[in-house]
Amino acid sequence: MKQAIRVLFIGNSYIYVNDLPWLIQQLAESAKETKRLETEMVVVGGATLKSHWKRGKALRLLKAKQWDYVVLQEQSTLPITNPKEMYKYASLFDAEIKRVNSQTVFYLTWAKQNQPETQQILTDSYMTIARELQAKVAPVGIAWQKVQEANPKLNLYNPDQSHPSPIGSYLAACVFYKTFYQGSLVGLSCRIYSSQFNTPEEGNRLELESLSETDAQIIQNLVEYTVRN
Repeated sequence: MKQAIRVLFIGNSYIYVNDLPWLIQQLAESAKETKRLETEMVVVGGATLKSHWKRGKALRLLKAKQWDYVVLQEQSTLPITNPKEMYKYASLFDAEIKRVNSQTVFYLTWAKQNQPETQQILTDSYMTIARELQAKVAPVGIAWQKVQEANPKLNLYNPDQSHPSPIGSYLAACVFYKTFYQGSLVGLSCRIYSSQFNTPEEGNRLELESLSETDAQIIQNLVEYTVRN
């Protein structure tokens, strides 16, 4: 039996739109990783870490199974409007995560499309708490900004200007893959499938998006650079 990397995601729609955990699994498969990725998520639309803490479900699942990583995603604007509240609940979760010998990974998200200037505040909020708690960071928002600058035509946003398009979710998946496995992204699959259908080999597939080699390379190279640095 192959060993696995086990990850629990706690957050909201920035995780479940386009099924981010599943996309990361597809990348690990495409890289022929010896350890497969096993994931579960506790997600509620618009949820804050505070609301997850109060509901208790995330905590129960955290204690019920063994996890290599626990991903914490704060509501998209709270790190800008109320970092103090974010820090409080991030610290509470982190203490529980350490208690079960797992590692916290912060999902550093992106700015809304019409507010690019808020990215720096988001980044600072996540980096500050991660340093304080000695946690890992998946710097999705930083890579997102770099990709937008490198190729403004690549649409990372959903029409609502907040959620990720399939390409945005692919970018996020690349960052998490690199964070969990450290393997090179270059040359990995650039086809983005929907998780409602089984793996492409089974012939039953719904392709959300197929990136050109060039666009995939831009994303892969910039993610490599961002995660390394």
